[in-house]
Amino acid sequence: MDESFKVHQLEEELQKAKARIEYLEKLNSERSVDTPELSNQIEELKESVIDNLHNPLLILDSDLHIVFSNKKFNKTFHTTSEETNGKLIYNLGNDQWNLPQLKTVLETILPSKSCMSNFELEFPEGEAGIEFLTLNASEIKLAGSNESYMLLSIEDITKSKIAHDKLRESEQQFQNLFHSTSSLIAIFDGPYHKIKMANEAIIHAWGKGDDVFGKQLDELLPELKSQGLIDILDEVYRTGKSYHADEVPVALTRNGVEETRYYDFTYSPLKNEYGEIIGVTDIANDVTNKALLNEQIKKSESEFRGLVDMIPNRINLATADGINFFYNKSWVDYLGLSMEELVEKDWKSFVHPDDFKKLQREVKYALKFGESFEIETRVQGKDDEYNWHYTKCIPIKNEKGEVSSWISSSTEIQKMKEEEIRKEAFLRLVSHELKTPVTSIKGYVQLLLSMLPRDNSEVDKKLVIKPYLNRIETQVERLIRLIREMLDLSRIEQSELILQLTEFNLNDHIKSVVDDLSYSVNEMEVEVKNEDEAMVLADKDRIGQVLNNFITNALKYSPDSNKVDIRIFKNSEDTIAVTVKDFGIGIEKKEQYQIFRRFYRVEGNKDDTYDGFGIGLYLSNEIIDKHQGKILVNSEPGAGSEFTFILPLNNA
Repeated sequence: MDESFKVHQLEEELQKAKARIEYLEKLNSERSVDTPELSNQIEELKESVIDNLHNPLLILDSDLHIVFSNKKFNKTFHTTSEETNGKLIYNLGNDQWNLPQLKTVLETILPSKSCMSNFELEFPEGEAGIEFLTLNASEIKLAGSNESYMLLSIEDITKSKIAHDKLRESEQQFQNLFHSTSSLIAIFDGPYHKIKMANEAIIHAWGKGDDVFGKQLDELLPELKSQGLIDILDEVYRTGKSYHADEVPVALTRNGVEETRYYDFTYSPLKNEYGEIIGVTDIANDVTNKALLNEQIKKSESEFRGLVDMIPNRINLATADGINFFYNKSWVDYLGLSMEELVEKDWKSFVHPDDFKKLQREVKYALKFGESFEIETRVQGKDDEYNWHYTKCIPIKNEKGEVSSWISSSTEIQKMKEEEIRKEAFLRLVSHELKTPVTSIKGYVQLLLSMLPRDNSEVDKKLVIKPYLNRIETQVERLIRLIREMLDLSRIEQSELILQLTEFNLNDHIKSVVDDLSYSVNEMEVEVKNEDEAMVLADKDRIGQVLNNFITNALKYSPDSNKVDIRIFKNSEDTIAVTVKDFGIGIEKKEQYQIFRRFYRVEGNKDDTYDGFGIGLYLSNEIIDKHQGKILVNSEPGAGSEFTFILPLNNA
């Protein structure tokens, strides 16, 4: 119910009440017998009519004193007739009615007009919570009397006023948003899409000037018709279904110049209160820069795919979680499946069962710590044959240092492996043939040394042969160690390297290994830092072999320093780590994985002085791998190297 209707209804009630009073007064004057009882009845009828009006009502005398207040007034303003009658209206309710506006109405406007309606009055908020009133006032005169009275009908419009103010505020906010947003917004009216509303952003984008309102869109922008956009608007208006599109190229003639821009836009049906479609809203965003960038990215991606398909290496890409989503042509040709089939298939099914666990550990470690890794595995091809591959996997990180994807490059090394097998077979044969004579030589040398006088005797000082026998014994020991490594290599290849697991204190065992080495290596400076202590379940001799290899390598590749630092610490809650640090020549980054391959030796300026066949680190890596552990390398050329092996604390 709107405001004008309420006023009209109130006026009707007042007129009816006034007519009823006049009728009663006339009836009273026409009575031949005027009795007090009849007069009282008439007065009661008058008060009853006024009291039952829906709005608060006051009757004032010419001096603005209250003659009568109806029940609705007393209820609304929490008063009684006894409290109001005879009181000056300005003195009501602790002078709440003493308002300049009210005085203007009652003392100036009303006397000059005899009546007024819908005069809005701001009222001090009282207990009733009323803030705004509407007054309807008129001057009344009783028949047969010269006295005049004032009839005031009062309506509380606080709620409607607040609602109106909120609506106006909401409309203002809408207008501010509509015109200040960078989004392009327009409202088209009716089936012909006449422009009803449009913000400055879309008017500027159209480039047809500011005089656009009331015009049909297809007349203002005829170029949209040939691009199918008007047809889409028709469809939305007809069906009531919204339409959304991203990065759509739109050709416009803006300010006389043809230009193509890209937009994300949504067409939505506009409905009235009855649910009928009366128009279409258009909300769009200019995404030209983004679209052009995406086109460049797609072009770069296409060029990248073309490039990786050309190279012989087998390339695959994976998400940050390690899920493969791309294989290049080399992989497709080798595995005999399409890229879509490879993406759907589990990569684990291609890996040889004997290599799977090792690869799985490497992948798990890399995903956890975001580190690259290199590994040799056998992969089954389309001919069902397993061929050896050398794989290097590196993380791709964003600007925050977070892994966003992984890229892996695999090279087939089957021929190299076959050559290694032939080399191993030869060395195995040689090792077996040398083992007996070398052992005999060592026995004869020890026999000769036992026949010589003891140290520090006069005869011993005159014998020149003893130092040479000691050197022979040292060289024989080195030869025996090499033969033992060759035999271990053979055991590994034939899966015959069996661990003898016992529980022992790792810290004590490392101290024992260092003490034994100190007797055979002159001027060796080894410092052991026991940051943590641990009991491990492992092959004691094999762990000693690994540590021995790390220390001897540290000394061998540190020609200018005999210093070695050993650190024992917990790498995590369930692993213990041992780091051997030297201060030698260091290792190039590109070689740090290669050193764990069989027969590989680090190159340097004095390479000819570095003895060994290059299988010590290979054996160490295999031993730690069999313990479900891992070896890490941290090195820079000229700054020394750190070799760390990690063992699980619970290896049962």
